[in-house]
Amino acid sequence: MLPIIAQINLVSSAIGVAVSIVASFFVITLIASYYRFQHIVEQAEESDPEDMGSTAGEILRVQLARYLAGCARRNTSFCISLIHVENPGFHISMDSELVREIKAAVRCDDVVCLFDDETIALLTEAEPEDGENILNRVVKSVSGRVEGLLGDVVRVGISSYPGHGLSGKELIASAQDGLSQTSPEKPILLAEIIDINAEEEEHEDETEIEDVDEQIDVDDFESVTNEPERFDRKDPLEEKSKGHKAKRKDAILDPLTGVLKPSSVSAYMQRLMSDLRYKKKPASLFCVGVNNMEHIERFHGEDAADEVLVGVSKVLQDHLRSDDLIGRHEKYAFLVLAKCSLKEAENIGRRVSTLVQQSEFRSENKKLKTTITLGVAAHPEHGRNLHHLYTAGQKVLDYSRSNDIRAYAVYDPEIHDKVPAKPMRSIKSVQA
Repeated sequence: MLPIIAQINLVSSAIGVAVSIVASFFVITLIASYYRFQHIVEQAEESDPEDMGSTAGEILRVQLARYLAGCARRNTSFCISLIHVENPGFHISMDSELVREIKAAVRCDDVVCLFDDETIALLTEAEPEDGENILNRVVKSVSGRVEGLLGDVVRVGISSYPGHGLSGKELIASAQDGLSQTSPEKPILLAEIIDINAEEEEHEDETEIEDVDEQIDVDDFESVTNEPERFDRKDPLEEKSKGHKAKRKDAILDPLTGVLKPSSVSAYMQRLMSDLRYKKKPASLFCVGVNNMEHIERFHGEDAADEVLVGVSKVLQDHLRSDDLIGRHEKYAFLVLAKCSLKEAENIGRRVSTLVQQSEFRSENKKLKTTITLGVAAHPEHGRNLHHLYTAGQKVLDYSRSNDIRAYAVYDPEIHDKVPAKPMRSIKSVQA
């Protein structure tokens, strides 16, 4: 009996060892695959696919898989843009001037890779409505910097996740469809989003209406039209829900400019700042002062000053991404919290300052102009939380105003710490 028990224990031990070896091998394979994936992603941002023993399509699929997984987890949108140069003699590679300039024009989390010999793929974590604005800025920027590249030879097709599909294959096909429909008049095109469910519902509604029309005779029609209140009744719960949403929106947004109210700025920006810090992502805070406003109000009236403020707000909203937070601050100022690095913040500050300076704001028959002064502070360079960034950025703004500097400037403690800190009641000193 004992020899049999010993044999069973020996077999069990052998099976246990074998299972452990298989499990270890499986774990090692998973870890190796993960690091291989990370290595491909890092290498793909600098090297041509051929140098990696791969193809442009395979690299793009790897990048798309990473973006799809991340955005699905965060429940956010992203756009894929195919940037095509209609000049066969124009060389495109990962170390070409065009690719370098595109990388410089977008944010650090955006991905640039090759699609084919004449086309570049750009992945940007942005809403569909931002896609065309972002690409317009990118094309305009690179066209002025890349030798031999004119804006009229660049075509861009854009698709968006999840609107155009949930797989990389669907998104690429939609972007190609958008690219094929571009023209000299419309060189940058977001592919049309077709809602199949809405089409099916519309078709069902039309069928039901036809069936009802066949069943109602003239007398029935007259009796129905004499009782319109039967069709005007609204669901009280639905009306209450809409009313609650409208009140909540009114409580959050400034009615004049459409951005966050001063009372809402702290809560929303603190939340975004905490999220970015947890994910170890960069962030930049812009303290934006609108210049000449007292002069405009004194000579042209309060309504004219409001029109200028609305115009500046529109420039900010149109030329920043939808997930960047914009809020009112003081009487004639704004705060912007953007998901970008300090280097990218400098590009944004320069661009927005120029756009406001070039804009004309209408009030009745008057054309008014103004400028903005920006103080920029970034995480992690200038602080860990919103209070630190606000204190630094506001010092820059106050210093620039007192020295009549009408441009953007980045926080420099040697210069700007001479200015006393001006605490903001709504942005509390939340330590982290």
